[in-house]
Amino acid sequence: MQYRTFGRLAWRVSALGFGCARFPTINGKEFDPGIDEAEAIAMLRYAIERGVNYVDTAAVYHGGNSELVVGRALLDGYRAKVRLADKCPVWQLQSGGDFDRMLDGQLARLQTAHIDFYLMHGLNTQHWAKVRELGLLARAEAAVADGRLGCLGFSFHDKFEVFQKIIDSYDGWTFCQFIFNFLDTEKEAGVRGLAYAAAKGLAVVVMEPVQGGKIAQPPPAIQEVWRSATGGRTPAALALQWVWDHPEVAVALSGMSTMQQVVENVASAERSAAERLIAAELALLGRVREAYRGLA
Repeated sequence: MQYRTFGRLAWRVSALGFGCARFPTINGKEFDPGIDEAEAIAMLRYAIERGVNYVDTAAVYHGGNSELVVGRALLDGYRAKVRLADKCPVWQLQSGGDFDRMLDGQLARLQTAHIDFYLMHGLNTQHWAKVRELGLLARAEAAVADGRLGCLGFSFHDKFEVFQKIIDSYDGWTFCQFIFNFLDTEKEAGVRGLAYAAAKGLAVVVMEPVQGGKIAQPPPAIQEVWRSATGGRTPAALALQWVWDHPEVAVALSGMSTMQQVVENVASAERSAAERLIAAELALLGRVREAYRGLA
């Protein structure tokens, strides 16, 4: 496994992080609460055994069941091998006291006394205002002080200017998380957000590096463009390497639904590095990007 700098921390994160929003389900429906627990645990432990040390979940994933399965997967010594990220669903809170009730419930479901990285989930203009109104950052700082939380961060869904404002409004951020892939370079925080966060010393956690799996399963017109590729990389592998090509990126989260995806993505991460793509690969990604724009 390759490891990368995580912002200002004296700790290195695996290039691939395991996102726990798309576990396999019993009925095959994405995000369904009925997780195939045995398979999900096998997948997560396979990744950890091969060096993945960043596991990301949230209170709302799989109808609340993701945390339960992650907690069980991290028994038997696996918790000590990873740093665990979880999120506060800001929109569900009505008072400052709700923060502690939510956090304590998450700790119980995860069967841990400590969450290493805690995010204000899905911040936008509205949710950021609620964070300020309810004093959630002070609550989070108190949880850091009493040992329930480690580092504070946020995930993001809004315009770059809002992203910039959130970073500049609070000095306690250690990291941030947002959508970034070769098709979505200008979406939400985008390339400007990547540069801005890195300049501020924040670790950048990338979500949707394969656009929620869509890049890995392109429509027929896009498949024709991919077939012009050389070097044997799959669309998913090339999309992941495009993200890792940016030295400002700390970790790329992948929400994996099958063991095959885990195996392939771990193998890609083992070969990853910053600024590794060659000119022909960059040109191919440019052609694919233009082909997708032609479908819009």
